Amino acid sequence: MRYEKPEALKPLLVREGAVAMVRSGLPFSMLDEVAAAAGVGRLALARVIGLPSTTLARRRKAERLTEEESDRLVRVARLVALVHDMMLGDGKAARRWLGDPHELLEGESPLERASTEVGSREVEQVIGRIRHGIFS
Repeated sequence: MRYEKPEALKPLLVREGAVAMVRSGLPFSMLDEVAAAAGVGRLALARVIGLPSTTLARRRKAERLTEEESDRLVRVARLVALVHDMMLGDGKAARRWLGDPHELLEGESPLERASTEVGSREVEQVIGRIRHGIFS
């Protein structure tokens, strides 16, 4: 049985049109939507995608993220969606898992670890191991 991902993540995960959306810069509102799905505030998610608070204020005023910021936001959105699937659609459990430190990620939370592409790949590997019953 497949579980629905949070609505806000769907436009970012559908292949058709996603590249064009990222290249043109995602609407600033997507930052808040992904943050809500991840169970963190706007500032916390901005740190994960490498967006300083001063730049965050400028992006809010412009109502659009840059291509690079959009790409990093999609990376996080993909992980959030994977975790929601792993937790069988239980949003509360997904948000808790994303925020709790994990020993396989050197004590960082999956969301903190996802601040780089390499870290994001490590989180994906942990998710895969959990989904296949490989816990160590």
